[in-house]
Amino acid sequence: MNIAVIGCGFIAGTHAMVLTEMRDHKLALCIDKNILIAEEFAYKWSVEQYSDNEKLALEPSIDVVHICTPPVSHYDMVRDCLEAGKHVFCEKPLCLEDNQAEELESMAKQCKVVNGVGYNVRYHLPCREITKLVQNPEFGRVHLIHGSYLQEFNALPTPVDWRYDKALAGNMRAVSEIGSHWFDLAQTLSGKKIIAVSATFGNFNPSRYEWDGLMYGREMYGSEMHGARTVQVDSEDAAIVQLRFEDGAIGSVVLSEVSQGRINRLSIEITGENTNIWWDSENNNVMYKGRKNEGVLSNVFPFGNGFADTQRLLFREFYEDVWAGTPSLNPSYPTFNEAARIVRLCNAAYNSANDHSMWVYL
Repeated sequence: MNIAVIGCGFIAGTHAMVLTEMRDHKLALCIDKNILIAEEFAYKWSVEQYSDNEKLALEPSIDVVHICTPPVSHYDMVRDCLEAGKHVFCEKPLCLEDNQAEELESMAKQCKVVNGVGYNVRYHLPCREITKLVQNPEFGRVHLIHGSYLQEFNALPTPVDWRYDKALAGNMRAVSEIGSHWFDLAQTLSGKKIIAVSATFGNFNPSRYEWDGLMYGREMYGSEMHGARTVQVDSEDAAIVQLRFEDGAIGSVVLSEVSQGRINRLSIEITGENTNIWWDSENNNVMYKGRKNEGVLSNVFPFGNGFADTQRLLFREFYEDVWAGTPSLNPSYPTFNEAARIVRLCNAAYNSANDHSMWVYL
């Protein structure tokens, strides 16, 4: 089983680390537009061949392609891989446009290749337990689903990178990059699809200074910063999204990439008719459950898992189907079907935020 990785940045390193631990296949090819980065990646992870030519991933010798490039490139790469009959694992988001998502979802079904997307958070052990508990009739009908995803990475000053380039990242940042993980988790844990959104976006420093690779807010340095370049940022730093789920459940989520002190905190709480249950990624091996007049029960998973472990579990399930040669009937790993819906969800939030937070139905 020969694997190609396209894009040799941070997340590709996580893919390579997990893939090198797995047996019966090899990293045969890595590709990056920057040939020096591809070479360094190949040396670090013992990849047989490196290149800056993406078409090499379509050669008959390659069985599976992992796409780890910025979002705007996903559609073309995934489409080409599907047409070439490759099994495809794509980092999120699957693509940027609704029509693209519909096309890739349809193509994957027609080609009958194994397809997966990098929504790994659902593989934390407490999250898998929550899924079972919510499905149990004792939990009762789901009424309320809410939470947040908070990070500090883009609080100023922050490096200028591809996420601020619309030509690479698309129109959004917080919603498509971290919000998409929360949307996947909320739907997976609750078993309920989000059917409508009302969103408010916050872009707190649309005009910024860039100096020596870092962006600063104008308020930090007054009206002028000598020798600095002015940078215009259109994407959101934060968003508040209200949600309507099927079967009458409601919810909300706060998304922020500028919350100092929050390294990577995703939280979610699901309130049912009889039970309330919650979890967060900074305390990732503890799950909390409450019932009226019974207090709070904390379930500790002493042999729980972290980020890399969630990738291992995701890839293990994905590659079971790869070895079988076809997707299973109801795969538990995230597929293009679920990822396409999340593309539509993100775009619905964007349209709502640009239309006075009007409700947008999917």
